[in-house]
Amino acid sequence: MTGTRILRSATGLVWLVAVAAVVLFLLGDVVVRGSWLQALLIAPWLLIPVWAVYAFLYAPHIAVDEERIRVHNILRTIDLPWSTVDDVVMRWQLELHLTADAAATGVGGRKGIVEAWSFSRRWRGVGAKRTDDTAVTLDVIRGLHASAGRQPGARPTVTWDLRTIAVGAAIVVACVAAMLIAG
Repeated sequence: MTGTRILRSATGLVWLVAVAAVVLFLLGDVVVRGSWLQALLIAPWLLIPVWAVYAFLYAPHIAVDEERIRVHNILRTIDLPWSTVDDVVMRWQLELHLTADAAATGVGGRKGIVEAWSFSRRWRGVGAKRTDDTAVTLDVIRGLHASAGRQPGARPTVTWDLRTIAVGAAIVVACVAAMLIAG
């Protein structure tokens, strides 16, 4: 496998499109029944649910390649070189058990386990079998982990999703401005 493979929940995109469509409909309704000024004052408030769906459902993903696995959870990204991962397990969600050296850095909490919030098992209902290719995907991830070469000095890194945080802060500022303008 060459390049980066992105694993993302399909429902995140569905929810993002659905919420964006409702927001566009509501803004269109405000323009038709009111004015553009009213739409501009209401728009920041309607962007809050779009941002929340993006941050909580669409943005979380897993990116895997030959050198690392990157777990993008809510507002935070954990970059794990394969040499820092001891085991890959699927329980309710993908769990990456870290080596003792990597766990000592504080990534993964007390137990040294990084959980991928975006990638979980999907079920049809009570007592039903899995409907997706979770086992195949898990085999691909384990294969990349097994084929990874030595990476001396590799350490896990944790970064904030500054772009999503900045957009959220801009929406809050726009909401405050809309309140001040509206009186």
